[in-house]
Amino acid sequence: MFINPLDNTKKLQKISSDISSVSISRRTPGLAPRSFFPLPKILLLLLLFNEVFPEKAVSLSNDLSKFADDIAIIAPVYDYEDSAGDEVENMKLWSNENRMSLNMEKTYEMIVRGKVSTPLPDHIPSIKRKEWLKLLSVTMEDIPGKWDKHFEEMMKKASRRMDILRVCKHYGLSTHQLDLLFNSLIVSLFTFAVEVWGGASYNKYVSQIDKFVNRAYRNGYTSNRSDFKATISNRDKKLWSRIINDDKNALRNLLPSNLNRPLRRRGHDFELPIVKTERFKNAFINKCLFNFI
Repeated sequence: MFINPLDNTKKLQKISSDISSVSISRRTPGLAPRSFFPLPKILLLLLLFNEVFPEKAVSLSNDLSKFADDIAIIAPVYDYEDSAGDEVENMKLWSNENRMSLNMEKTYEMIVRGKVSTPLPDHIPSIKRKEWLKLLSVTMEDIPGKWDKHFEEMMKKASRRMDILRVCKHYGLSTHQLDLLFNSLIVSLFTFAVEVWGGASYNKYVSQIDKFVNRAYRNGYTSNRSDFKATISNRDKKLWSRIINDDKNALRNLLPSNLNRPLRRRGHDFELPIVKTERFKNAFINKCLFNFI
């Protein structure tokens, strides 16, 4: 019997004799947990790993996620509870029992927080604290909605790739060929994981992409102008459609409860969250709930 790995909220890929890194993220209540989508190469290893991966976290509010040889731990911090340290010890115990080694030199902690004056939690012994972490090529920062480092790295990489198009244009590639090259090298870079950071401020972040692409259009490297707001909306709509039309989708558990609305038909029947900040409304799930109702 084949088991779809995406049916399980713990998405696992393979057994590794050396777990290269562990990311520990403490977050404020209400911040949506991260989700990963690996596909196993060998089903037998996936089933075996399900047996040895910790069945549950120390606290019900904590989240454990596995991708290849990386583990992410998300632990909310309350005035009355901070279980991040206990969760790390639990992970160390699990790895020792299963003859795996944790590389503590590549293990980091990041405190996800808003604009609050509350003192930060104590350091977890032997773990470095950072203001950013890179997860699946997306640079997350400790303040939600802040994407300075991610956009800085992305725009630098796009600028370096433009050198390839300059050389190709110099040697006489056609407009169609340049379009294909621009889409594969530049556009793919901008649209990668756009559902994660697509709620970023347009004036501060997203407008950089429009300016970059429109400058390339004026210089003849692409025949298409940029409207990245529309690109974000289209990508959001495609992923949203997959989520609501598939009960087994890995992101389905992030949706709120359904409401009975017999009076008029809507795009969906999910309960709308109470919004207190624009940043909260621009998170992917909340954005889709309001935009596609």
